[in-house]
Amino acid sequence: MTQLGDDELISIFKRIHNPDDRRSFYQASKQFLKLACSRLTNLHIAFPDLLYDILPESPNLVTFECHKPLSNTHMKLLAHSCPKLWYMNLSLEKNTDSQTDSMIEVDFDNDGLCEVTNACKNLYYVSLSRRLHVGDVEVTSLVRSSKNLAVLDLSGCVSVTDESLKAIAETTSWLRVLNLQGCYLITDLGLKYLSNGHVRHFLEELVLAECDKISDDGISYLKQIRCLTDLNLSKCGVNITDVGVGALLQLPKIERLDLSWLINVTDISLFVIGEHYWKLKAISLTGCEAVTSEGLLAFEDHETLEELEFFSCKNFSWEDVVILASTCERLKYLGLTQRMVTPMPEAVHNDFYVINNCWIDWE
Repeated sequence: MTQLGDDELISIFKRIHNPDDRRSFYQASKQFLKLACSRLTNLHIAFPDLLYDILPESPNLVTFECHKPLSNTHMKLLAHSCPKLWYMNLSLEKNTDSQTDSMIEVDFDNDGLCEVTNACKNLYYVSLSRRLHVGDVEVTSLVRSSKNLAVLDLSGCVSVTDESLKAIAETTSWLRVLNLQGCYLITDLGLKYLSNGHVRHFLEELVLAECDKISDDGISYLKQIRCLTDLNLSKCGVNITDVGVGALLQLPKIERLDLSWLINVTDISLFVIGEHYWKLKAISLTGCEAVTSEGLLAFEDHETLEELEFFSCKNFSWEDVVILASTCERLKYLGLTQRMVTPMPEAVHNDFYVINNCWIDWE
């Protein structure tokens, strides 16, 4: 029997519309698998063992996404097979505690990651979120090898310390986005490294949520990263106060600011933000229980503000809410708690409520 050619296989495949039938055809024809993979540029895979068949035939792959545990062997195969890779999302899916130990045993470490970073020189986007074997050695290797790196997500990488930030600060890449959420070993020294390094000329978005070892001193260093437009300090602990927020005045481009659950942030911070942050589009102050109506009204007549969250903040009156929503022309969303000092009218609780094109939401 004569073997079908590539064009004939593709023609047959195009006439199969049922997804299950397509999958069966795909699995039955090794020739088609090889042909399909040769044209593959994007891969999101949920079954890592399939990589042994797919990756060697995928030299044109540029984006790769997998949220399952990957071994060093998987990573080496990715490195050797896909040198054109520029987008790599390896954020590990959230699992129960009972699964964590088994994941740690099989997940890749520095050997596997270094294989990829040494082979794939065009990496632009890298997410290693929740990969527990990723620490300072791995981050240093990554940023030194990836000169085009613009987005780096290290959220939940609990072994990352100030040494990683020192390496990131010294990199010659044009890093735009850095996510360090949950990297709880980071201290003020790490922020000093970051703010004094080459990266300060390019960094636009910085997430420090849950980094509870940093303080006002560390936050004050950030004023040197003058390109920052997005800053997340949510749940950074009791050592961030109005003093630290005030030090951020020298960041003229801030558009999005998350100060949620900073219990020592008061109206003083809101007066500063409302008066000086005239490019601000969104701010979250959820859980900032010291904030009162005076702080809320610091945003009265703000010209660019679109989103404002005050969930779990109860020291407001409904009258102040109405004033704010009526005077901020661009405000589209206002999140509040139902437990305000002066409660909302009953009608507001029961219906979708809008004031001057602003949706009033509540918990």
